[in-house]
Amino acid sequence: MINFRGVVLSAVVVALSACTTTGSLPSQPEKWKPDKRAQAHVDLGLDYLRRGQFKTAREEFDLAISIDPQSANAYHGKGLLMAQSGYTEDAKKLFSKAVGIDANNFLAVNDYGTYLCQNGEIQKGIDVLKRVESRADNRLATNTQLGLGVCNFEQDDMAEAKKHFRAVLIVSPTLHQALQPMAEISFQEQNYLSARAFIERFIASGVLSEKILVLGVNTELELGDKEKARQYAKELRRSYPTSSELEKFRSLLTNG
Repeated sequence: MINFRGVVLSAVVVALSACTTTGSLPSQPEKWKPDKRAQAHVDLGLDYLRRGQFKTAREEFDLAISIDPQSANAYHGKGLLMAQSGYTEDAKKLFSKAVGIDANNFLAVNDYGTYLCQNGEIQKGIDVLKRVESRADNRLATNTQLGLGVCNFEQDDMAEAKKHFRAVLIVSPTLHQALQPMAEISFQEQNYLSARAFIERFIASGVLSEKILVLGVNTELELGDKEKARQYAKELRRSYPTSSELEKFRSLLTNG
């Protein structure tokens, strides 16, 4: 099964932190209203989080909350930090707090629902996402569809998962978070030509993953293209030299 943990959330961190243009607060922040001051610290926190500076990120999020206790973005940002740090229950509470403050914060809603699904509360996560799936003002509907795809995949409901991932790929044809599960579903259904196509689209997007390379080897072996399977195995060895899957492909690599 695909490990989605962090995949969707990390994409959101990058998207959110893109609005941060400086490593320090603009001059005279004391003249700002509390919500503006708090958001400036949220932006800084997200930028630090993107860089992996978790301690400093937490300080910024905590400062934002102290300035504006009703900042949904601050709770959401701290929730992302807790999620990436492995504090699952804290992350859930912070996401829930963000959504409770602002049910129209679609970034927070999508992350909350997806994170619930990734951590065993699948139906609750689906319910959270379904509430905003069809809202006309949901400018992040593609993210919502991606989250629902993740939830259905975790639930082993592949028909529903495919429906949502396909909806995502219509809008974002190169989104690797949807291409990888579609490749795996196709492989499970023994539709190997379809799996090959999704794998090739994934790699063409400029992204690699250990999972997609392993899937590439197995798909090409099923299709009888040993040379192409060997190429994927060599790339796996080069990019992921500690992969536990390499042992399975030893004969493929040594006979090439």
